[in-house]
Amino acid sequence: MAFLGLFITIISGIGVVLSISRRLKLVEVLGLSFPVGMGLQTFLMVCLDSAGIRLTATSVFAVSLLITAGLGVYLYFLRAQLKDWLKYIGTFTCPRITWLWLLGLIAVGVVVVMNVAKTLYYPTFDTDSVRGFNLIGMAVANEGTIRGLSLFNDANYAMRGAGSYITYTPLTQLSYTYMYLLGFETSKMSNALFFISFIPVFYGIVSRFATHTLAALTTLLTIITPEMLGFSSMSGTNFIHAVYASSGILFFVTWYYKKTPSFLWIAAMLLMLNNWTRSEGLAFIGAACCLLLWNSIKIKRYKTLVLFTGLCLFPFVFWNLFLKIYNLEAVNAVILKPFWDSGKITVIITEMWQLFKAGAYYGISFVLFLIVFLSNIRAIVKKQDHAVSLLLLLFSWIFYTILIYQVDYIWDTLENVMRYSYKRFLFSFIPLLWFYIAANHNIKWLFDKADNFLFSIKPPANQKTKK
Repeated sequence: MAFLGLFITIISGIGVVLSISRRLKLVEVLGLSFPVGMGLQTFLMVCLDSAGIRLTATSVFAVSLLITAGLGVYLYFLRAQLKDWLKYIGTFTCPRITWLWLLGLIAVGVVVVMNVAKTLYYPTFDTDSVRGFNLIGMAVANEGTIRGLSLFNDANYAMRGAGSYITYTPLTQLSYTYMYLLGFETSKMSNALFFISFIPVFYGIVSRFATHTLAALTTLLTIITPEMLGFSSMSGTNFIHAVYASSGILFFVTWYYKKTPSFLWIAAMLLMLNNWTRSEGLAFIGAACCLLLWNSIKIKRYKTLVLFTGLCLFPFVFWNLFLKIYNLEAVNAVILKPFWDSGKITVIITEMWQLFKAGAYYGISFVLFLIVFLSNIRAIVKKQDHAVSLLLLLFSWIFYTILIYQVDYIWDTLENVMRYSYKRFLFSFIPLLWFYIAANHNIKWLFDKADNFLFSIKPPANQKTKK
């Protein structure tokens, strides 16, 4: 039952992805399958609970099977386009084989095996999961309900206060519920699969803009970022959120530069799920909508902007309506009017600077990004080299920092929020930093030369290669 359930989740994810776009690489489709399938799975669980159907292995699996069958029927009517997609992925030729590419892929494989082993071996132990995310997942699996959950309704549990766990959108918690319903001993099977899934997605996107050698090296350096790697094996929301948020922004960038319309809707789907994982994901949606607004003004068409914005915001609206309808609302700590607090701004800037320069947290990510950015200013000014990528990074960071500023921290100090919550939210930016490092003009030029003269393995005669 356990692996059959995971298989259905993955197949449903593939069905959703192929229903939206038939221009993805095979590695991208496979990488997206579990995150998209799990997003669909958790949304169905909330719908079942709203309909008064108890969440059990049988009920959840049966509905998942029906949805997957429906996707299969829909894809049957798209069979002509699917044949074209199969031809598209069938035209794949072997990447240019270099020593560095091979070593990079081997190193990525070693990291994956070690991280998954650690994730599945050690039980849940971090505080936020023991008394929050994993606990909620376990409780829903046992009680079969979200709206009637004792943790949310019993006065003995403190889950209605400002900043409490009821304020988190439910993807992570319900993914843990799903693992328990399927019979897994640990909910962290979900974390392991998210970690595995992220790698082919990130590699596939980077390889659209850089050589495969650079894509492999960048993927490795992204996943070994110290703090992000450490938290990827823990039962929390941060790494899972980083998968959705960064992938959504990167597909948005790919849509903008490669002019493939369906990639915009892949980006919309991932940004929806980013918001279904953490409410702060609104920062990434805001950044994408700003760039899309600018593009809409240029072409004087706004239908795409309205649809994109509506899709991205749907999970946030849906979840808050769910909480309101079933009287599960928590104390609102967000200050909705603008205000000025110089002391608060000073704390944010001071703590932010400490995080950016902390090599123990993010390795060389921020330092190398700054160096590459400064070295590439001429190309940015003259050719607008990945200016959109930089603007998305900047806007997302500004919007999230404003959100942090607008919250009244009646349950904790701002210093602690910056040192822990803000620190972990930055995980979503790490793949974006490394993408820019790999895709900018100077680094691509450097690795093209390096591939030619330092790392090349000459292919046998008649073997086709592709950068």
